Amino acid sequence: MKTSKKLASALIALGLAFGAVGADMATTEAASVSEIAQINVKKDGSNFQYWNQDSASFKALKAYVEDVTNPSSPNFIPVKDRVCVSDMDGTFYGELAPTYSEWYLYFHRMFNDPTYNPTPTEKAYALECLKAAKAGKISADMDEGEDRAQSYAFQGMSMEDFDKYVDNYFSNAPLDGLTNCTFAEAYYLPMVEVITYLQNNGFNFYVVTGTDRQLVRQALKAPMPSINADHVIGTDSLPVMERQGWAGSQYFLFNEDGAKDKVMRGPFQFTDNKAGKVQNIAKEIGIQPVIALGNSTSDGSMLNYALANPKYKSFAMGVCCDDSVRDWGTQAKGDKFKAFCEKYGITPISMAKDWKTIYGYNVTKTPTRDFDTAKDFKK
Repeated sequence: MKTSKKLASALIALGLAFGAVGADMATTEAASVSEIAQINVKKDGSNFQYWNQDSASFKALKAYVEDVTNPSSPNFIPVKDRVCVSDMDGTFYGELAPTYSEWYLYFHRMFNDPTYNPTPTEKAYALECLKAAKAGKISADMDEGEDRAQSYAFQGMSMEDFDKYVDNYFSNAPLDGLTNCTFAEAYYLPMVEVITYLQNNGFNFYVVTGTDRQLVRQALKAPMPSINADHVIGTDSLPVMERQGWAGSQYFLFNEDGAKDKVMRGPFQFTDNKAGKVQNIAKEIGIQPVIALGNSTSDGSMLNYALANPKYKSFAMGVCCDDSVRDWGTQAKGDKFKAFCEKYGITPISMAKDWKTIYGYNVTKTPTRDFDTAKDFKK
């Protein structure tokens, strides 16, 4: 990686790490955003690089795709019905160095952003969230509570300014817990391969995440250009117009009488998690998926929804965070989710055993995760 990034790794930031892939051969440095964007597994799957191809999960994926895309197979699925839905954090993007990327963006806004002055109540709640993240004990109530608090912290910011804010933070903030990587590079290389493999086989790939939808849309633009903004479903704030005030949208005319209206981030709307993911898939896609990818019981409803497809042979995979050498998972956590997968017919993926690398060959785990929000990049 560039020297500036290595120096930056002494600073703190968010999320998780990534690394090391070129289009044709793995490098010894963390992959740049442009290198991530070049990952492209062929339709026949002949150029997978980051999977142990004798693993049961890899074989199951290849067998399923080859079966349902074969016009001669009784399990053939027409392209129009090849819908795949996938969680993001922990499924194809890191979430343990040191916690969710959205949460660290929120901590940055609360504790390090000189342009924002949180109220004492906001700051007190942010400290409670930080304490829970450090302890690894985030309750369901706090999960949604952070969504609401994060939404409030950016309410009134224009959509364009929020996109710039996300770009600046993700591009410059190094991960806390992994070396040689920013948040913009924190993708699981083997799963990026899976996404492109599925897309090249005619699967319509949707991200269905508990993270802020606009944040994810912007974060994916450069490293994952094959995922269009309209294929992202996530936790939402309601967009409003700058002059709208308390007026309902039915009483407001955009750019009325020569006004120059902007679309702004408005109030919190909903958290896209657990069974809510099924509701939003049904509402926004309108086609029951045939493939689902996830990494926790919070994705369980979405995974089971795909497996319950009444018309087509379906498939689900669960990423088990059992790698304590290259990442901050544990065998106990991995085994717990693996048991859930086996109970419901979901194919488990072992990060420790099934992948040759997670983020890249020169991205390594640090001795500690400091959660030191007093340090930050200066951009």
